[in-house]
Amino acid sequence: MAGERLSRRGALLLAVVIAAGLWLGARLSNGHADGAGSAADAADAATLDAGASAGVVALRARTLDGAVAPLNAVTTPTVVMIASETCTFCKAALREMGRVAAGRPLRGLRYVTLEGAAAGLPMLRAASVTGATLAGPPTPAAEALFTFQIRGTPTFVALDATGHVTATMVGYLGADELRPWIGVMLGERAEP
Repeated sequence: MAGERLSRRGALLLAVVIAAGLWLGARLSNGHADGAGSAADAADAATLDAGASAGVVALRARTLDGAVAPLNAVTTPTVVMIASETCTFCKAALREMGRVAAGRPLRGLRYVTLEGAAAGLPMLRAASVTGATLAGPPTPAAEALFTFQIRGTPTFVALDATGHVTATMVGYLGADELRPWIGVMLGERAEP
């Protein structure tokens, strides 16, 4: 068997299989069979442009009222905070936001809970945070996209009024580091 040569028919069959595999691979990598291609491509581009974790803002999210839109569709400086309901550091950051805001609404905060918009509501209430836009991944596939775009929770991404990333911060690094971000959320600063 080691010395046998491939027949003409076998070589043709092998060439057809390789060509079909290359064609199918190109279609799947460019077309994203689950329909998430454009969002994933936009997230990849944003990550390359602004660095790790920045790509998440190009993804679409569903708000509590059911609207679905990209997180970077903003008209004022905004902070996107990606959190999980099981994240203790997310809850600590929220408590600090509530303390600093002292009842003032954080209209410049888009709070994205990986488990969905509704999962974030009890977290914000417990921290006395008001005025934020709550959002979450619109589908289970989008939840995976969100998870792979961040290095951990909480992740903060600051956007300017045109939706471009101006800064990112992964983790809750303490009250002093968070205060400039809260200034953006309160509308007092353009960037952290």
